[in-house]
Amino acid sequence: MRNARRMSLILCALVLFAIASSCKGFFVNQPNSLSVTTATGGSSFTASPTAQLKATASYGSGNKDVTNSANWQSSTACATVSSTGLVTAVGSASSVSVSATLAGVSGSITGSTTGGTTQTLTITPTGTQLLANGTVQFTATDSGSNDVTSNATWTSSNTSVLTFSTSSPGLATLLAAGTTTVSASTASSGSCASGTASITVQ
Repeated sequence: MRNARRMSLILCALVLFAIASSCKGFFVNQPNSLSVTTATGGSSFTASPTAQLKATASYGSGNKDVTNSANWQSSTACATVSSTGLVTAVGSASSVSVSATLAGVSGSITGSTTGGTTQTLTITPTGTQLLANGTVQFTATDSGSNDVTSNATWTSSNTSVLTFSTSSPGLATLLAAGTTTVSASTASSGSCASGTASITVQ
């Protein structure tokens, strides 16, 4: 009986060891954190018309430049970012957020773009009439009163309050009470249009 119990404990220990080893192998290339700076180490950027960014991953063994292997994304159509972290201004915009992601870990940097032609989008609805635990459809209208909702890039400055659908442009889910800035932007050859709205969810 005692030997059977001992063998059972040994088998359990071996199984747990195997699971732990496989998990460690699965996450071995996942960084602890990821930071984004300019190529010279700055904490903000100005793309006029371009700016080179750098992504650095922190591992237990040290830091590694992962600029060319990270996935890059811009918060606005007024700025594009290449697979190597090069930001190019399409038009003038402020509070542009560019993020890099590697193995599920992300980092970001905020900056501005200059040049090109920039128009203003009008975003509705605005104000404090939005209630948490629901959804709302935002719309974006350009200076010619054209509805450009479906062509716009939509972002929320506080994703714990409001997030946008990845498949239905402008459709937002209201998660919790708080404030956020909703942004929409579009781009065409040599120009972009952008607009923001301050939103309070109750």
